[in-house]
Amino acid sequence: MSAGGANTVRYLAIDPGSHKAGVAVAERVGDEWRVLFRAVVPQERLHETLQICIVQHAPQRFLVGAGTGAKRLLPQLREWLPQINWELIEERDTTLQARELYFRYHPPRGWRRLLPKGMRIPPEPYDDYAALALIMRANTAQQSDLV
Repeated sequence: MSAGGANTVRYLAIDPGSHKAGVAVAERVGDEWRVLFRAVVPQERLHETLQICIVQHAPQRFLVGAGTGAKRLLPQLREWLPQINWELIEERDTTLQARELYFRYHPPRGWRRLLPKGMRIPPEPYDDYAALALIMRANTAQQSDLV
């Protein structure tokens, strides 16, 4: 059981890329998401980051974006953490969702808020928000399975 309550599931997700990965740990508390960790991590630091996240946040579900990066990353994840069952989650449209999430957490200021949403591009890598989008997608799928 996580700190959020009996029905709360804590997720760890990875949005794999060729040189870096987005990593997020989050749980849903009521109607809100509680983000416990998120970072854009160079591939050479991914194993260390995952170990820290597992120890510090004790996630119960482990997700990997099912795009092209997953084919290369999954064997490595299974070698590093053989006790974990990694679930592949469809990545379609997560980049757009990640962009929306980024601006939800970092609202544009000044003249940038005048730009139409489709023209707003985060000024920094936002792969961690793509990992968060994977968590939200997995949670939505789980909720629909329970109905």
